[in-house]
Amino acid sequence: MRIVLFSVFGFNVYSHGVFLVLGMAVAAYLLFRLAEKEKLNTDRFLFNIISSIIIGIVTSRVLFYFLNLKYYTNFYQIVQIWQGGMVSFGGFIFGAATFILLLHRQKEKVSAWLNLAGIAFPLGLAIGRIGCVLNGEVGMRYFGTFAYMNRFPVTAFEIYLCLAIFIINFSLYLYAKKYLVDYFLFFNFVSLYSFFRIFIDAYRVDTTLAIGINLSQLTSFIIFVLSFFTFGIYYMKRKAGDK
Repeated sequence: MRIVLFSVFGFNVYSHGVFLVLGMAVAAYLLFRLAEKEKLNTDRFLFNIISSIIIGIVTSRVLFYFLNLKYYTNFYQIVQIWQGGMVSFGGFIFGAATFILLLHRQKEKVSAWLNLAGIAFPLGLAIGRIGCVLNGEVGMRYFGTFAYMNRFPVTAFEIYLCLAIFIINFSLYLYAKKYLVDYFLFFNFVSLYSFFRIFIDAYRVDTTLAIGINLSQLTSFIIFVLSFFTFGIYYMKRKAGDK
């Protein structure tokens, strides 16, 4: 565990913040380069991505704060993002929605941008989660093969999951792009990520609901179902329109 990555003139630089920013920067750069390769309009890219990131960070932090009020003593702590604590799904949903709305208003091809985001986002998320691991974010008490400090390394498994999705989607883009339908890479990322989070989050320290699963698992399940059926409906309509 390394909460403080290093210090400069007495100022602490926190691992959570460093890798969060690094992950977003890498994802944005990769998305920009892929967009250039696909000859998409990148004139407003910087505005769109910064707006989406700000909305995503603010909402993910606010959600975490209000879901964990018992651990805070004053409202000022809501801005102490460098100490960790964010609802990743909340940030992703609101950030992605902002990005989509901006593209739609600018009359850009949303499907093309989202397909590329399905490659860049999991890589950025994997890098950002490294900061969470260094910040000491682990799961329930566990003494099995994968134990770390007698805890289940939930966040470490999430990093491996995101890297695997990145490799799968990037490989599909490189070698099977002509066979892919619109939105596939984006929904493939969302579906795979949320599906496996259902099982990984079983070991997360979270509020257990009356139905026997925790809040993170329920959120993952809902997102998986919505993404799976949304893409399924889109694909069926597309096939019907091609006939």
